[in-house]
Amino acid sequence: MAESESALKSETWIMSQREWLISIGLVWCACLFLTATVTIADPDLWGHTLYGLRALDAHVLVERTDPFCYTEPGAVWINHEWFSEDSFGWLWHRFQNPGLWLWRNFWLLMMLIPGWLALRKQQASLAGGVLLLVYTAFCLSQFVVFIRPQLVTFGCFAWTLLLLRSYLAAPQLKAIWYLPVLMLFWANSHGGFLAGVGIQGLVVGWMGWQALRGKYRQADFWRLAFVVSFAWGVTLINPYGVGLHQMLWDHLITKQIVREWIPLWEARQALMYYIPFLLIGLAFLGSRKWEWIDLLLIVVVGYQAVSHIRHVALLAIAVMILLPVPLSDALRRMFPRLHQQWAGTHRAGLRMLLVGSITLCIYGLGVHTVVKLWQQNVPPWQIGVETRSRAPGMPVAAITVLKQNGLQGNILTDYGWGQYVIWQTFPESKIAFDGRYRTIYSARLEQELIAFQRLNADSQGPTPLLDDYPTEILLLPAAEAVQGYLKKRTDWKQVYADEQSTIWLKDSPRFETIIRRTREKLLEVPAIPTWCLFPADPPQRKTERSQAEMGTAGLQRKFN
Repeated sequence: MAESESALKSETWIMSQREWLISIGLVWCACLFLTATVTIADPDLWGHTLYGLRALDAHVLVERTDPFCYTEPGAVWINHEWFSEDSFGWLWHRFQNPGLWLWRNFWLLMMLIPGWLALRKQQASLAGGVLLLVYTAFCLSQFVVFIRPQLVTFGCFAWTLLLLRSYLAAPQLKAIWYLPVLMLFWANSHGGFLAGVGIQGLVVGWMGWQALRGKYRQADFWRLAFVVSFAWGVTLINPYGVGLHQMLWDHLITKQIVREWIPLWEARQALMYYIPFLLIGLAFLGSRKWEWIDLLLIVVVGYQAVSHIRHVALLAIAVMILLPVPLSDALRRMFPRLHQQWAGTHRAGLRMLLVGSITLCIYGLGVHTVVKLWQQNVPPWQIGVETRSRAPGMPVAAITVLKQNGLQGNILTDYGWGQYVIWQTFPESKIAFDGRYRTIYSARLEQELIAFQRLNADSQGPTPLLDDYPTEILLLPAAEAVQGYLKKRTDWKQVYADEQSTIWLKDSPRFETIIRRTREKLLEVPAIPTWCLFPADPPQRKTERSQAEMGTAGLQRKFN
């Protein structure tokens, strides 16, 4: 055993720094390509872009009250993503889809560059570095395929974790003073800055305890405590002050109806979501080179990942930044003979062959997806919108029918479609509920929506959203069980159906003509391609309005 340990040690770090940089650099570039080339419109992208366009047009930072809904008109709106949305509006107004695509890719760099720095600083082995990069890329690809303000949280979380961990390793590090600047930007771009607040508090507590034990100088601890306190303080510099924090805490402690907010075990997930837990087990059980602060941070972030699907991305980033050393050590210990055989300068050619093969496979997967979408007229620098499934697919066909038949009014639709419907129908129509949730809507209205979605053919009696509010039009996913309930209601008439969605109208005089016209045959399903380009306007609107009309004058006509 001692001989094996000695041989293992002697074969460590024989690889030259140049070879390591080339090898890890090739894999890093391939991972960037995999995550950066395919872009699909997030269900809320229409809202994020529209709110930014409206704010810029009105020369304000944010809108203080909601103009879009009929259920709670004029409700106070606490927009925790205002700076991201203003950026979306400006970029889309200036550069259209490529501008938003570049914004997304900038934040991809902000996620992957800290990973590169962590791998290099901690001298990860080739096997450990490749494993961490490839896993992180495949996991993040499930989240970063969409353009959304949450990407700011992913990038800022990566840099925050890198700064804190670097300071613990070298308290003389002056880069820690960037933390307040980072938090000021983060707090005005996405509510996920609370994740940064949490890990900063944990690291300060850890360093304070270690300072009491003599592991750190008191001056180093107080410097970090001051920087973190300052960073927390600057988060109050936002359009809402402490009201932003109150809204976010309320948002966190209540169960959300959005799929990505549910616990990991309550929904079927891709296998990739569970791999970080395997890597964590391998790093902490198979290695002796881990530190307690890394374990504490991983436990906290891992708990969030288990509690909410959306936080799996944060766990993937944490694993990439915190575990290069223990994971590399664990791989050496688990496969000592393989490690010895692949180490040394005489194996450089085989190592480069292996790296080249992995790189080509990653590029191949990325190119395959790019080609498939390009065949659907969605090139890599554009944003695709799928038109057949439920969100993130959008009901382009149903919206086309609404517009062709002049159907306007108060629309109750799926929360994932709400902001697309706002973009396409406001100000002629208003909606009942959309993906902004607790930033604007009350808990009571949210529960009423949940109750409506749970209705089925066996349900009886009235329901608030149809009977207590002035709802006039229903645009709903065709697969929802509530369709059975609606068929039993005599005061609602179905006028349209396709494989994705249905349209129901309130049996009222203003819709009498179209209801009578569709008694024997529903409205015709328009021909819509499977994929469109964002913003997926109905076909007739493309002839009515050019993209140039989406300038300031166009916004005033459509959105004010």
